[in-house]
Amino acid sequence: MGNIASRSGGGVSPRPPPPPAHLDVYRHGVPPPYYHSYPRFPPGAAAPPPVPVPAQVERHRAVAVSVGVNVKGDTLRLVPDDDGRSLLLAFSFDADVPGSITVYFFAQEDDECALKATKENLLQPVTLPFKEGRGQEFKQPCGSGIDLSLFEESEVTNVGEGGVFPVAFKVEMDVSGNQESKGAHETEESKYLVKYAIFVKKDNAEYGVHVVQQILWVNGIRYVLQEIYGIGNTADKNANEDDSGKECVVCLSEPRDTTVLPCRHMCLCRECAQLLRYQTNKCPICRQPVERFLEIEFGSNTIPQQGSQELTAPQ
Repeated sequence: MGNIASRSGGGVSPRPPPPPAHLDVYRHGVPPPYYHSYPRFPPGAAAPPPVPVPAQVERHRAVAVSVGVNVKGDTLRLVPDDDGRSLLLAFSFDADVPGSITVYFFAQEDDECALKATKENLLQPVTLPFKEGRGQEFKQPCGSGIDLSLFEESEVTNVGEGGVFPVAFKVEMDVSGNQESKGAHETEESKYLVKYAIFVKKDNAEYGVHVVQQILWVNGIRYVLQEIYGIGNTADKNANEDDSGKECVVCLSEPRDTTVLPCRHMCLCRECAQLLRYQTNKCPICRQPVERFLEIEFGSNTIPQQGSQELTAPQ
């Protein structure tokens, strides 16, 4: 048998032409001239940073709790005792109700969340009563302070193992003594504020006090207090509408209702926070990295106490 060839136009069809030169080399692993190649990272080079995930927006309704006592944080200080070695805790405060203040050194919460002094054999807790009134001054009694030279610096400037704080003070309110809440105290079993602090060594070798945690107990429920900068102007319903500091720092028109975390600057409105989370991860005020946003809804009767303190969820 012979080979059969197809015929066209009365003759045998010619062989197909060879591919263009640039395609021929491509068949051997060389890209053609028009082949677009993206830049490749050389071996061992670091990979490009991942695209940041937009910060989440959390929504909470503000909880207004009348603490009754406002400890002025900028007045918290240590003053020398009469012996010249020990230091006494002192601060200014306002009180709408009477109560008492107890100072603990090397304080810790026990299994029942009650405050105790872990070095009670060396430093006994001391309690002083106070009356209702504004512009009051608290200072430990002489002889009840702490001599920091007896302890290692790391022991008094850091939170110890097991949550031992170098210093703490508890402000307990006498709810039954509040004239405005008579008849209501039957449902309010207890209310007290605990501030945990560390000692901070200054450039002049002296020590100061820095609060690192604030706990509010109301009827046996434990709340963590967080400072939110700028919440006072936003929540004040009696403020003049023309007052500055209430508008979003981005659009300058809508009221602020969203806080940047962890720096805690309340500086944005809801809409601008939604846009900002896709555009940048920096706080507009301090330029610190943003982890998440906290949107706070204010009710008609919700005005944060002490100008800057908000309650988070119970712990």
